[in-house]
Amino acid sequence: MSNPTSALTLKHWLMAGVCACSMSAMAAGAAASAAAPPSAMYVEAVQMPAWAEGKTWRRAIAPGSMVLANETLETGTGAGLVLSLPEGSVIRLGEKTRLGVNSLQVNTENGMSKIDSQLKLFQGFFRFATSAVSKVVGQRKVELQLASSTAGIRGTDFWSMTDAEHDAACIFEGRIDVDTPNQGTVTLAEPTAFWANFFDKPAEPAGKATPQQLQKFLSSTELKPGSGVATMTGKWRVVSGQFNNLNAAKVQADVLQKAGYASSVNAVGAAGKLGYEVSIARLASPDDANTVASKVTLLSGQQAITRMDR
Repeated sequence: MSNPTSALTLKHWLMAGVCACSMSAMAAGAAASAAAPPSAMYVEAVQMPAWAEGKTWRRAIAPGSMVLANETLETGTGAGLVLSLPEGSVIRLGEKTRLGVNSLQVNTENGMSKIDSQLKLFQGFFRFATSAVSKVVGQRKVELQLASSTAGIRGTDFWSMTDAEHDAACIFEGRIDVDTPNQGTVTLAEPTAFWANFFDKPAEPAGKATPQQLQKFLSSTELKPGSGVATMTGKWRVVSGQFNNLNAAKVQADVLQKAGYASSVNAVGAAGKLGYEVSIARLASPDDANTVASKVTLLSGQQAITRMDR
């Protein structure tokens, strides 16, 4: 927790991820705004496998999927999610992460969006960042419950994680107040300020993250290009199988859905020779499509192929 990174170095490290989030969020938001209810997040990008679940259902999620209050999001091994809030803030989840959306309320007055949300991080890696636009047109009150503490997010760029051993948080820009059971309220208000609570050890005061720690924090929530990423603008598709029988196609699509790969069944062919294709769309690149094709081939027992949508 020593040797703080300079503000200039930190700014460079953060810029690529935050700018990419902001630009993508704006583009995705324009496409989804007509369909999304005002009190909803939506999935901007996903590195599969990933799911959303409610009390009685569980489904794989794809770019453009809406996420409402009382839903829980989960990512698998080597997976990740990028979510956009209505006023443009971005949430990124790393692999093996479960995030509960306990509440999500949005009110708009005089062109200003006011977000009030309570989230619960059951396990894994979480990052919250605001775009330049959302700083101007949005106000937010977001609480993130960890295993032992609750973080009140007033900052504009913040990272956190929780596992069986500890909770941790780091501020990149802005401020967060962490309410703890044994330290009272811990405020992180300077870039790289870092706090951790190990459940089986005495509490320690907040400190500063090292450059090595910062790099680890940032990489924990970044999608990995070529590793099965799907985006709102992705043009590659994986065809898992083609069937003459609709029920057979639905069975295979269900297998993929349960495994966290958002598949669909589409009718193909001409009248009288109609067939059904099971596919996964919106993959970002040929490498992403090849990665998914390899995984779904193992799941389905049929050789998957890739192609570019035109």
